[in-house]
Amino acid sequence: MFGGKDARATRVIIVGGGAAGAAAAYALARAGIEAEVLERERALGGVATTTTLDAWSTTINDGVQGGATSYANARALMRSCGVDEGSRVEVRVSFGKGATAWRNHGARASVLEELREDIERFGKTLKKIKRFEALYAFVSVERALRWHGHSKRFRDYMVYATTALFFGTGNCTRDVCSVVLARVFTDDRLRLYDYDPVRFMREAPEMFAFPRFDEMYGAIGDEIVRRGGKVTLGARVHKVERTKKCVKVSFENATGETETRVCDRVIFACNSEQAKAMLDAGTGTSAMERHIFKNITWFDDVSVTHTDEEYMKKHYEVAEGEKRDMYFIKSYEDDPSLCEMSFDLTAYQPFARGPDGARVYQSIFLNAARDESRWTKNEIAPGKIALVKWWRQFGHTVRHFTRAVPFWRFVQNKKRTLYAGSYTMVNTHEIAVISGLVAAYRCGAPYPFADDAQASFQFDLYASIIHGIRRKR
Repeated sequence: MFGGKDARATRVIIVGGGAAGAAAAYALARAGIEAEVLERERALGGVATTTTLDAWSTTINDGVQGGATSYANARALMRSCGVDEGSRVEVRVSFGKGATAWRNHGARASVLEELREDIERFGKTLKKIKRFEALYAFVSVERALRWHGHSKRFRDYMVYATTALFFGTGNCTRDVCSVVLARVFTDDRLRLYDYDPVRFMREAPEMFAFPRFDEMYGAIGDEIVRRGGKVTLGARVHKVERTKKCVKVSFENATGETETRVCDRVIFACNSEQAKAMLDAGTGTSAMERHIFKNITWFDDVSVTHTDEEYMKKHYEVAEGEKRDMYFIKSYEDDPSLCEMSFDLTAYQPFARGPDGARVYQSIFLNAARDESRWTKNEIAPGKIALVKWWRQFGHTVRHFTRAVPFWRFVQNKKRTLYAGSYTMVNTHEIAVISGLVAAYRCGAPYPFADDAQASFQFDLYASIIHGIRRKR
């Protein structure tokens, strides 16, 4: 028995080969459980992709920009598959433009002095949120900051801009759960930022830059196969039928033929919209599944990869010299709580180089349905654009954390079904990996990184919240 009540699976189909699906397949194959990943693309990795820019004769990683040093499970999975963890880099960020500009490194900006009382008070706000988490779980970042008397200028140009770095999908940072923001400042095992009562953020925290995702997930896929698992690429799943005795997964293979796999457990490691469509085409969804699905809100964001230095200097404070910024945040003038952002890929991806040594930037524009009229996307010189890519992303709203996250435990391992992916909790690569490992654990695969204290803590925390289980020691 596993997770207290779970019988060991004999055959598992994993729909989706991103971080969650690959992690699940690795743990299952390692345990000797028959597992097959059905991935619609031509490579594993999901949104963590490596793209070759033929016009510039270079490659870039996109979709996932980097990892916090607290990503213990992601790093453990990489090591176990012979993948180098990548280089450590300082996270240097340029926020705002002109009078509202500030950085998390270098000289202290004038806006920090202007907002010094807010910055000092923010430490107390974080402590209050941490102390009363059960209450603040239902409170947005905006409401929490208002309760504690923080100015609109502080909210707009500092807190929302900072929140957007990791939780900006859909441009709904005002509505992000306040507990999520507090955790990444105050929890030593989940920390992304270091609060500073003078500078707001301590200077340039470290992160690790992923190696090329095609090589990284190629190695993970090879390890899955080496251990007896199977990876089927170009497989577009269109129907999932669940019965008391088995699950039937139907898909179109890479040659256009329809195939069906029969298993005793299915793990949906694709997004919730895709899972719902597959189930609706088959035997349908339960009332609880429908409740969860309708409370996860998805948005259309787009990234533009370019070398337009003039565009960057027009909309951001771009420093010269060795210590260049990696991330840039632009707040909109008509509504500074909303933003767009850019990354200097050359600053932390050693393989990303533009023509004639030009720096490669990636600008991200959020929530097309609401904010496309605000976008500065059309100001990027067309001749300097190498890639435009659309992304489907969910928002980290209070609604997500109060109406979806707490209810996953009631559908996990019901109807021979498990759900894995960052959308079950928080949109980070680490959560995606953990979700796959926990799904595999529910199928009978031992947790592979039990000797790593930080990884184990994160695994156990996720398992308790999303599955309602405790790992057997």
